[in-house]
Amino acid sequence: MRLFTAIDPPDDVRDHLSTLQMPATLDARWTDPTQFHVTIRFIGDASPDQAVRYEEALFDADMPIVNCRPYGLDVLPSRRNPRVLAVGLERSDTLMTLYRAVSTALESKGVSPEDRSYRPHVTLARLTDIPAETVHAFLDRHDIDSLDSFRVDTLSLYESTLTQEGAVHEQRAALPLGT
Repeated sequence: MRLFTAIDPPDDVRDHLSTLQMPATLDARWTDPTQFHVTIRFIGDASPDQAVRYEEALFDADMPIVNCRPYGLDVLPSRRNPRVLAVGLERSDTLMTLYRAVSTALESKGVSPEDRSYRPHVTLARLTDIPAETVHAFLDRHDIDSLDSFRVDTLSLYESTLTQEGAVHEQRAALPLGT
């Protein structure tokens, strides 16, 4: 099974984010709004026994309630090579504390350390064979200044299954934050 941890935006934020999805103006593979999330830590392939150990480690971790502040539309991995259209989130103190706590808990159970900088975001769409200039024009025409900060009090452990239509995420565990 393929696992990752994430926090989920509240329903009102999901609704607002879904209004940014404009298939008529950008021919992308749009994410189903029910699948919107902020990945905290990707785990990768795990056996059922490993999944139980990871879940136990996360339940024992000291993880804060998180305040998330969107800063705008972004593309990943870079503007020169846009593959993902996303709403970027500021690396707030609480979000970075959560990231470190989750990483420490998982690494104590054998998950490899991450080899890249953490870039919190909500994926709106996957971009395939779309010229960078087209993506830049889309970014220039759209803004998310009206999106407010939001608070999250639950970390989810998800199992991800890859399908022809994209990844489908199923929650394996909901872990309370701030306890």
